[in-house]
Amino acid sequence: MDPQDVLAMADERFEARLAHEAGAIRLEIAGVRRDIANETAALRQEIVKESAALRHELAKESAALRQELAKESAALRQEIATVRQEMVTRAEFDTAMAHVGRQFDELKSRMADWRTDIIKWSFLFWTGQVLTTIGFLLVILRTR
Repeated sequence: MDPQDVLAMADERFEARLAHEAGAIRLEIAGVRRDIANETAALRQEIVKESAALRHELAKESAALRQELAKESAALRQEIATVRQEMVTRAEFDTAMAHVGRQFDELKSRMADWRTDIIKWSFLFWTGQVLTTIGFLLVILRTR
């Protein structure tokens, strides 16, 4: 056998073996592609299920939050109404306090008038006492 023939035969075997292996790899790649497609389809179905479950849960939680918000809103409105009523009560209180303040000022004025009257009468009393005492002393000293 000629070395050229040996090389040609080895080349043919290599080509056949290469074609066989390439075919096997192509079959394996096709199998992997099918597996990936199947896994992708399964994942899509799982995502759809989870998405539906999340939508349902979100709707449920959203309804609960809306109810809680309505409840809190009603409580806040009630508190605001109470504060408004207190503000009216405070306005009435401020009016009453102003009235009491005016009456207190009037009382101070009266007390000041009474004080001047008391000082005047006290002065008259002590003046009378001093004059009476001087009168008694004069009478006593003259009779001696």
